Amino acid sequence: MAGLLLNKASWRHVMKALVYTNTQEVIYRDEPEPIPALGEALVKVEAVGICGSDMHAYHGHDARRLPPLILGHEAVGMVQNGEQQG
Repeated sequence: MAGLLLNKASWRHVMKALVYTNTQEVIYRDEPEPIPALGEALVKVEAVGICGSDMHAYHGHDARRLPPLILGHEAVGMVQNGEQQG
């Protein structure tokens, strides 16, 4: 859903996320639940790790990761739809 702007009132489902909003600033807030495209799966995240490259972004030392952004890519969770559900 990159680049898609939605009015919060139009969100079907929401999820909580820790969002990197500025250098050394994160906010725990509601975000729209992603809608998986054909062949994709929705994963209910149970835990996520923040690695060194995420910390570089948090400290403002990574020009590739611009706020607002949900950091963390080492996730553990359950697949909620599709062939691999469960």
